[in-house]
Amino acid sequence: MTLARLWALAGFGLTLGMACMALAWRDCVLLATSMVLAYRLSLLHMEHGAPWRVLSAAFNALSIGVVAGAAGVVLIAGVGAAWLQWWQPQPDHPIAVVVTLFASAALCCMGKHSSEGALAEAWPWLWMAGGALLAIEAQRRDMWLPPCLLALVVGAVLVRVGWRLATLSAPAMLRAGSAPQ
Repeated sequence: MTLARLWALAGFGLTLGMACMALAWRDCVLLATSMVLAYRLSLLHMEHGAPWRVLSAAFNALSIGVVAGAAGVVLIAGVGAAWLQWWQPQPDHPIAVVVTLFASAALCCMGKHSSEGALAEAWPWLWMAGGALLAIEAQRRDMWLPPCLLALVVGAVLVRVGWRLATLSAPAMLRAGSAPQ
């Protein structure tokens, strides 16, 4: 088994494990983190496979964009369900959230080929960690809303980046590939 395949398998396992724990524990922060990890790993997979044929690259950008947008809509719908009290989040596992968040960041940063790339990859994870730690601290003070607000913000960001990938990046790749050389 190659290192790249092992890395991809570890990323898939961590994403799936985090999503399952988030649903079982009804934890908004863990669910948002698992969706961010899935998105970032998809982008890293595209980067590792470069250079792609034009049609493959455009299809990858389109499919990642659609899935990221759908994940964002699911997060926003989950927050709406919590607001309507159809779903009661119970974020009661702060250590698991912090450990999986930092494991996700480490996995994505190690997937980069250069130290500059790893540093650039660390920035979204630092923002996510800051938001998660603030939400966990607010939850410790008996406020149930901040973890869901973090999930709402992450959902909105995923919708936006998914939209941009699907409507701007994919067509731009197709246009660039069809330009005369």
